[in-house]
Amino acid sequence: MISKTVLIFDISGEYGHFRKFNTTTSPLTYSIPTPSAIFGLLGAVLGIEREDSHNKIGEKKEHLREVFSSKNASVAVRALSEIKKVNIGFNLLDTGSYQSFFNVTNRTQIEYEILKDPKFRIYLSWNHRLKDELSERLKNKRFHFNPYLGISQMTADLKFVEEKDLIEISEMDYVDFNTAINLSEVQSEKAPIDIDFIKERTFQVETFPLDMQIDRTIKRYGEILVEMNGDTVRAIPNKNSFTIENEGNIQFL
Repeated sequence: MISKTVLIFDISGEYGHFRKFNTTTSPLTYSIPTPSAIFGLLGAVLGIEREDSHNKIGEKKEHLREVFSSKNASVAVRALSEIKKVNIGFNLLDTGSYQSFFNVTNRTQIEYEILKDPKFRIYLSWNHRLKDELSERLKNKRFHFNPYLGISQMTADLKFVEEKDLIEISEMDYVDFNTAINLSEVQSEKAPIDIDFIKERTFQVETFPLDMQIDRTIKRYGEILVEMNGDTVRAIPNKNSFTIENEGNIQFL
């Protein structure tokens, strides 16, 4: 369920990594943060503790994926700069057969694909009792835990922008969107994006997990189209498409 207003904030950092689910030895990253990564980051801001290794949380505490569920939360993501990726080697330790961290001798170097200087604008539609607290914490940079961009070493800078009203898009022809587009949600006889427009832009389409359950199973995937230079995407609106004054058209994933 999409609320009538949206919280707008920017996230940025020196590096970021949002690991693709279908990569193993050499982890690749999504071009933009996934909804679950954004919700985890906001959970850190609010002080919502992660579950343990058995997927359990403290008694009488609300699970992160209940606080931010498909029933009460939707996100749209806009790239504010060119999306750049680099490969960086990480030295990893094999701790499986050692009782002490200091006795580890087996090491291996794994190359990670990393986002360089990522900067995104997040649009959050959220119906929850903690919404006002989240807004206050973002405005005052009063974070309970340190937020990061996918990996704990890659700290994030968060900047609150404003809270704005959502205006439904009545147009059924192609319109320009400032955010990533969910091609799986377009219901039209026309092509989901303007074919002629593609020639002027650099796109990437990635399969995103969009709805993660408490047991970490994925209920919904989507083919997400991202413009890699931070430019607009000309596409057919769907039920999750809205206009925001001074922000343009957005589409929730």
